Amino acid sequence: MWNNKLVIIAVVLCLWNCHAVHAQCTINVNGGLGEPQPILIHPGTSSFYEPVDADGIIRLGLNSQIELYCQTGFTSPSTTATLIRVNCTSGNLFTWSGFSMTFNNYMCKAYPSHIAKETGGRCYNNGYLVQVGYQVDTSRFMKVLEVCHDKVTEETYYTKHRFSPANSKFQSGFDRTGWYQGGFFGTKNVDNLYSRTTQRITIAKILNCQSCADTYIHATNDFFMARGHLAAKADFIFGNQQSATMYFINVAPQWQKFNALNWVAVEDYSRKLAATREIDLDVYTGTFGRLRLKNASNAQFDIYLSVNGTNQIPAPKLYYKMLVNNADNSGIVLIGVNNPYLTLAEIQSEYVICHDISSQITWTITWQRDNIERGYSYACSVADFLRVVPHHSISVSRLLI
Repeated sequence: MWNNKLVIIAVVLCLWNCHAVHAQCTINVNGGLGEPQPILIHPGTSSFYEPVDADGIIRLGLNSQIELYCQTGFTSPSTTATLIRVNCTSGNLFTWSGFSMTFNNYMCKAYPSHIAKETGGRCYNNGYLVQVGYQVDTSRFMKVLEVCHDKVTEETYYTKHRFSPANSKFQSGFDRTGWYQGGFFGTKNVDNLYSRTTQRITIAKILNCQSCADTYIHATNDFFMARGHLAAKADFIFGNQQSATMYFINVAPQWQKFNALNWVAVEDYSRKLAATREIDLDVYTGTFGRLRLKNASNAQFDIYLSVNGTNQIPAPKLYYKMLVNNADNSGIVLIGVNNPYLTLAEIQSEYVICHDISSQITWTITWQRDNIERGYSYACSVADFLRVVPHHSISVSRLLI
C-alpha cells in the first residue's frame, strides 16, 4: 500500500513539474525582441533582466513579471507610458493592461537614450568616475559600465563591467551607432582626430617629420590607430547595452592590427571562459604608459591625438584586461603591446612589465602571442601587475588559469 502511495505522489510531482516547464515563458535574446527594443528590467530594480545561462534564453515562470522601459513611449502597445510591467502568460505570450502579445511585439517608438554621468567619485591619479547607462526614472539608473577618466590629459585609465555565462550569447548583428563625446573633450572633434589624415598631420607635428608619419600611418591597410574599445561592444548582451559602449571615454588609440587580431582574441575568449566554467567575472580593461615612435634621427616621442597647445588623448603603451572571479578569489591580467614597430628585444626590455605566466593558462586563447604586428601579448598575476600599474586596490589569492 505504501509503495502505491509513493508511486501516486511521484506521478503527481512529475505532472506538476511538466506543467511548470510548459507554463514558463521564454525570450530569445537573438530574434526574440522587437525593434526598437525596450530595456528589460527586473521589476522595481536597477538590474537588467538577462539570461541566467549561456543559451541566450530568458525564462520566466507563469504570471511572473518583467518591466519594460521605452523613453518616449511604446508604439506597440500604443501608449505614452515609459515603464510598463508585462505578465508571462505562456510560451512567448505576455499580457499588459488587457493586451496579450508575443514578446517581440512590445516595441519602443525610438531607442532609449543613454548618458554618461559623473558620480562625484574619484579614482586613480587625477581620474573621475563616470557611469554610462540609462536613467529610467528619477531614482533608477541602469548602469552598463563604469569609467575612470582623466579630464586633464583626456585619457581613460580603465573601465569596469561584469559578465556572466550569458554574455557569450550576446545579440549579434546589432548595428554600431555613431560615436559620442558625452560632454567630455571640450570643443574637440574627437572623431576627426582619429582619422588617418589627421593622425598623419599630428604625428608629423610631434616628430617634426612628415615622411615618418606617412610611414607609420598607412593609407589603406591596418597600420593606423583605431578607436580601441576598452569595454567591448560584444561584452554586453542587449543592443541597448552595446550602444552605450560607443563613447570616446571608452576607447583609446589602438593600432588596428592589434585591435582586430590578438586583442579581439583576448575579448572573445574571456567571454568564453565565463561560459565554459559557468562563472561570473569582474572585468577591468585599461591602458598604461605612452606609445613612443621614432623620428628621422631615431629619437623617441610620446604620441597623442591632440597637440594643439596641450598634449591630450595619449596613445597608450599597453592595453590590459584583468579578470577577477570573486567566488573563488582568483584573477589574471592579460596584456598586449600597442606598437607594431618594435623589435622583440625592445619589447622584452621595456614592455614586459611583470612576470609572464601565459604558459600556465589552461583555457584556450587563440592569440599569436609573440607576433608583434598582431600585438605582442602576455599574462601576469594580479598582484605582480598591480605593483607596476596601481590602478586598483584588488587582492586575489589564486590564479585564474
